[in-house]
Amino acid sequence: MRKKNSRAFDRLIETAVQAQKRSYSPYSRYPVGAAVLTASGRVFAGCNVENASYGLSMCAERSAIYHCVAGGHDAIRAVCVVGAAAKPCGACRQVMFEFSDKDTELYIVDLNPTTGRRTVVKTTVYKLLPMAFDPLASGLLPANPRNLLKRKPRRDR
Repeated sequence: MRKKNSRAFDRLIETAVQAQKRSYSPYSRYPVGAAVLTASGRVFAGCNVENASYGLSMCAERSAIYHCVAGGHDAIRAVCVVGAAAKPCGACRQVMFEFSDKDTELYIVDLNPTTGRRTVVKTTVYKLLPMAFDPLASGLLPANPRNLLKRKPRRDR
């Protein structure tokens, strides 16, 4: 089982690396790639796409998640972000939280553009966004929303 999971996470990271190569980032010159692994084992990619009207730009993480949801999936098992010292922004952290449970893994891959060296930090979406706005806890969602029904109760409450 561990070997199968290892292959899935290697595929997740490689998908994010390839997505980074498709980034459209002429303004910041800061390409970022992302990928999400669904509970069913599908992997969806995303990259940052910039616009001259900066507010219309889209981060790689949200691009991958929205692609995943558009593909009919909304239970995320893992997320990977690739870039030079990449860290998900606050908006991306909140969107990741929406489709995650307490065990959703997050791989942050620092890909050095000069050497090609990869440094991988593994954490969870929940740890990345302490005190997140939780639509379940706030009563905004019914007791049976699609993915969030599967969310395990947090122990730190």
